[in-house]
Order: sequence, then C-alpha cells, then structure tokens
Amino acid sequence: MRPALILLCLALPLNADELPGHSAHGEAFNEGPRQAAVLIPGCGDAVKFPISTKKPEAQQFFTQGVGQLHGFWYYEAERSFRQVAALDPDCAMAYWGMAMANVNTEKRAKAFTEKAVKLKDKANAREKQWIGMLETLYKDDKRDKKQRSLDCIRDLENLVQDDPKDIEAKAFLVWRIWFSRTEAPISSNQAVDALLDQIFAASPNHPAHHYRIHLWDQSKPIRALASGAQCGQAAPGIAHMWHMPGHTFSKLKRPDDAAWQQEASTRVDHAYMIRSFILPDQIHNYAHNEEWLVRTYNDLGRAKDALALARSLIGNPRHPTYNTLDKQSTSASYGRTRLIETLIKWELWDDLKAFTATPAGHLAHDITRLRAAGLAAYHQNDTQRLSQVLKELEAAKTETKLVNIDTSKLARKKDETPAKSDKSKASKPAEKPEVKAKNSAIAELKALTALLDAKKPKADKTKLLESLKDTDVPKERLASYWLKLDDKTKAFDLTKNFIQDLAGLAAKSEVLQACGKTDDAKKAFEETRKLAFAMDRDLPLAKRLDTLAKTFAITGDWPAPTPKRTDSGTRPSIESLGPVHWHPPAAPVFEALTLDNKPVKSTDFTSKKPTLFMFYLGHDCSHCVEQIQAFSKAAADFDKAGIQLVAVTIEPTPVAKNIRAKLNLKPDAPLPFPILSDSSKAAFKAVRAHDDFENELLHATLLIDTSGKQRWQDVSWQPFSDTKFILAEAKRLLELNTVKELTSLRPAP
Repeated sequence: MRPALILLCLALPLNADELPGHSAHGEAFNEGPRQAAVLIPGCGDAVKFPISTKKPEAQQFFTQGVGQLHGFWYYEAERSFRQVAALDPDCAMAYWGMAMANVNTEKRAKAFTEKAVKLKDKANAREKQWIGMLETLYKDDKRDKKQRSLDCIRDLENLVQDDPKDIEAKAFLVWRIWFSRTEAPISSNQAVDALLDQIFAASPNHPAHHYRIHLWDQSKPIRALASGAQCGQAAPGIAHMWHMPGHTFSKLKRPDDAAWQQEASTRVDHAYMIRSFILPDQIHNYAHNEEWLVRTYNDLGRAKDALALARSLIGNPRHPTYNTLDKQSTSASYGRTRLIETLIKWELWDDLKAFTATPAGHLAHDITRLRAAGLAAYHQNDTQRLSQVLKELEAAKTETKLVNIDTSKLARKKDETPAKSDKSKASKPAEKPEVKAKNSAIAELKALTALLDAKKPKADKTKLLESLKDTDVPKERLASYWLKLDDKTKAFDLTKNFIQDLAGLAAKSEVLQACGKTDDAKKAFEETRKLAFAMDRDLPLAKRLDTLAKTFAITGDWPAPTPKRTDSGTRPSIESLGPVHWHPPAAPVFEALTLDNKPVKSTDFTSKKPTLFMFYLGHDCSHCVEQIQAFSKAAADFDKAGIQLVAVTIEPTPVAKNIRAKLNLKPDAPLPFPILSDSSKAAFKAVRAHDDFENELLHATLLIDTSGKQRWQDVSWQPFSDTKFILAEAKRLLELNTVKELTSLRPAP
C-alpha cells in the first residue's frame, strides 16, 4: 500500500515553463524513480540512522534508503529518499540521501547536494556535518580527485570521532575508503578491517559485511569468508547483498557456494523487477551477476542451467538506454557471448550450429558467431559449411585503421625517470578489437579447414597450427588440433597451461591419456572427479569420462560426493526468493474513452492483437506531437507485423480530436490508429505514467501481448519516439512467448 504523499512541490518553487513530463524542480529530478516507494522487507534491519523529522514514516523510509545504499541498490535508495522528501519537505537529509544514491552520477549528486545545502538551516548539528561532507566533496574548486576523496574521508573520520558509537558513520567511512581506492590507495586493509570489527561488535548483522567482502576481494578473500556467510542474510531483500559472497566463494574455488549466492541474487532481483515493472538492465550490476552465474554453472558442469540462463538473458527486453548489443555489459551482449561459450565448452555442436545460423546484426557478435559456426562445422566434418563460414568471415567489414597508443604515457614504476620523448618510438600501433578478433578467427578456421583436407600436406597443416600459438585459441582446443595431426609432443606440452577448472582438467585427462601419459592422466582425472559432483551426466564430455573411469578401473560412480559445508551461513529455501529467470509481469487493465465517448478497456485491444500503447500528454506538448507523428508514419509497418497501435491522451475527447490538425489530416479523415481519452488520469496512474512525488503525469510506451503480459515499457519524462527500434524489438519479443521458449535450445533471433 502506498503511503499518503505530501507533494514535493511544497518544498520547492515550481517552474511553470517546464514541458509536460519534466520535473518542476530541475533536471536532476527528471531521471531516477518517479513512483512512490514502499517499505521493502529485508533492507538492513540493523541500520540505525535517526534524523530530525517529526514524521515516523519519513524516518522509516530514510532508514530503508540507508540500508539500500549499503547494498549498492542505488535506484531504490533514491526512491526511498524521494519518499522522505515527499513526507517531510523540510528534511535536508532526504536530499543528502539522493546525492549518496548518485555517487556514480556526479552531475545529479551535485544537484541533490545543492538542495540539501539550501535546507541546512533546518537540520541539526549532526546532520549539518553529514551534508557538509558532501558539500565539500562536490565544491567547485581546483582540487583533484585524490584530494577530494581524502577530504571526504577526513570529514567522515570527524563524524566518527565526534560520536564513536555512531555505527553508520563508521560504515560510511569504510565504504568511502574502499570507494576511493583508485585515486587514494588503501595503505592498510587490516586497519580498515579493524574498523569493521568495531561495527560488527556493536551490530553483528549490519550490512557492512558487504564492505568487508569488497575490502579483501582482490588480496585475501579468505578474510571475508565469515562476512560471505552473513552478507545476504543481513539484507535479504537486496539482490546485490546475495551476489557479493559469490565473489568470495569463487576466489576460494567453491563454485557450488558461489552458484547458490549468485542464483539467490538472480531470484531476488527478478521478484523485485516483476512486481515493480522494472526492466532487468535498469538495475546496477544485474547483468554482471547473471553472466557470472552462467560461468559458475559451467564451472560445475551444470550446462543445462548455464544454457537456460544465457537464453533467458538473450530474451530480456532490450532498450536503447539500458540493454543493446552495442553495450558490452548488458543482458543482450552477455547472453549471446555466454551462450556460445557454453555450447563450445560442452561440445554441443548441433545446438551451436542452430544458434549461429542467425546473424546477430552486430559486427563483434557476428565475428564471434561465425567463428563458433566454423567450430561446429569442423567437429561435424562439414567441410562445405566450414568453407562457407570462412568466406563470410573474411568478407565481414571491419575498420582496419590502427589505433595509436602513446607508449610514453604508459604507467611507469614508482620513482622511474620518464624517458625522453622519442617521436619514432612514442606511438605503437594496435589493432582494433574487431580486427584482432576477426584475424584470430580466420587463422583458426583456416587451420581447421586444412585439418579436414586429406590432400593438404602435413607441413602446411603444421604451419597453420603453429600460427595459432600466440592467438586467443584456448590451449585445450589447440591441443586437440595437434592430436588430430598426430603430434602428441606438442599436444602434451600444451597441457601444462590448461585451465584448472572442470572442463580444463577433464580435457587434460583425455589429452594425457591420448599421449600415452597414463599415470599423469590418472592424476588429472582424480582432480576432475573432485569438481564433477554436479556435472550433467548426459554431456558428450561426461560420457567420455565415464569410459575413461572404466579404463582407470574406477568402480561405482566416478564423480566425488557433493562437498559438505559448515561455514556457508544459514540459508533460506532458494526457491522462496523468486524465479530464476525473468518473465514479463501481468499488465494492469485500464479504462478510457474513445473519441466518440464510448468506454473501452485495454483488454478490448490486447485480447485481439499485441498492442503498443502510447500515453501522451496532449497536443500542446510538442514532443508528444512529434511522437504521434512518428508512429503515424510507421503505422503501416506495425500493422504488417500484426501489432496494433493505440494512443492515450490526457485531453478530454473534444480537445483530443484536434490531433488531426497536428497530423495534417482533414477533420473527418480517419486516424492512423485509435486515440483514447483519459482526462481522469486513472489510466495513466494505472500504468505508472505518473510522478507520485510531484503529482504530475509522465510519458509511457507499453507493449502488451494477447495473454495480457507487459513485454516492454518506457516510462519517462520524455516520450519514446524511436519507431524503428520498438518495432524490431516488439517483433523479437513476441516471437519469445513463454519462459520455456526463452530457455530452450532453439535458435533465438
């Protein structure tokens, strides 16, 4: 249930010149969450941060926001602090919180800090210190990043010294020391850890366990093991708090524990996204957790789970701001990359052939796709397909221009005297990534083509394989090629550098056995057994390992038992946390009037065809008119794709009819798509096209399918007008009708 709101406009002067959908309080308020916050269970119950408000509910949301800050859940933290401002317009600390939630977006953080400073006279002495810390950090002067960070750390130290019992001051001091490590390196992790000891002595379940994991992640992860067992439990409603122990367990070579943590994070994220109508990639670190979980599943040999999750990532809604193939750290990009890696790792050549048959429509991804298609063709002895793929790869257009790297500016050892400038040596040409990837792929596929050519002289094949020595071809793969050429010496030499994971050790066992190194092969197999406890047993590699186990006279089931852990923490049922794969939420049903004043429901449209609804703020909004004009021009394309367009305006029906003039239509001419009137604003509010904090309407574009699922949305201060993008994305999403289809092994578009 949403709390009653005291509008933010009571706190700040309105700007009557703002366009519809824009915040009246400045640019910083346009972005971020604009719907009311709710109290979410499990956001750090140990957090205690009293502020000078007379509104108990405002204190609750402020405490929740602080817990969300500790969990790096910045999107929801900002929402919580906006809620505080709505409930208590004079609360300066609400804007302090908004600034803290935008630590990675300095422009917005500065704007929120300015709001907090303006209200400082209404804050108590302690709060003025907190606000002063940000005021100093973002002050417009000539200090560099290092000095700003050091000043911020000093201000937090003062807060701790003035009140040694203030746990939150100590927690934020630890955070800032870690956060500033790039420009102000940590001189003693142990000293910072001692500060964490003080926090946990006073509050054992404080979400600062998150910071201990970060502190030791790159040096001594074993030091964070206890916090790894308590981090998610300290704030179970925050997905990232479950994710972080995955770092520790991965570094400690405990993939089973790492997978549990990462899957818990996945499930909590998905439950939140589905109930809150948030697109997956809107959330910080979501795609990172997902792709790492795919890799962890692979470490365990859980290929089916890895493939299903990678497929699910590919099926996630794409958005030009959050999730496209052009952006590397997104669901779309990670999904394709990890899916292909998984299919290759577990030698699922039929499935790889099927997936790589469809172009990605993106240069870097298509280079990867074609290389993978060539690998599948090689293993299927399909010389014709391999030749075809190689030609496509060679024809792929890449930028051949070299990037100049100024070697005179490369990092030097401490106290090393800079070399005198030498223009003849200062610039070192480097291939662009796409060019390098293409050249490496071509070299490998040429070698594979030669290996399958019985007429090719062995010397030529050897030369081609030798050319792969310093490329990115994995040593395990290269060893198999040398075995194909019956060069056991070179294959054996490569085993020294195999990756020490399940697949790498299994390959080492096989190669060593093929090279006649039976004793070494047995040793490698024993190591393989320790990691194979969760391996899918129907994989081609697993079946060969079954045979190898018999060769080594191993009786019974050869994988070792699942490790028994006593230091992983008390965990909830993982299924209780949410779904492992994202799925679209049920769309709200709303009502509006036709231009003939007849009431209709959204389901009157969606029950017949998938429908793209455009909620616009009237024909006096120039951006809205541009949106309607753009979709009017594209209406025939949507109709051809079987997608219905429907516009919804806030104007009453007599005024709404005037849109014809904006579309250059005669008064009695038919409209390109239905236009509905929602002067009551009820439909806008139903689809969350409403700023609850300022009581203003927003623009919204929603795709709802015939089963009533909301497949895609954009709710913003500006209308979505990229018709080409949404048409392609709508067609793609509507071809993926169910979770089962999203996670199957059929090729995805």
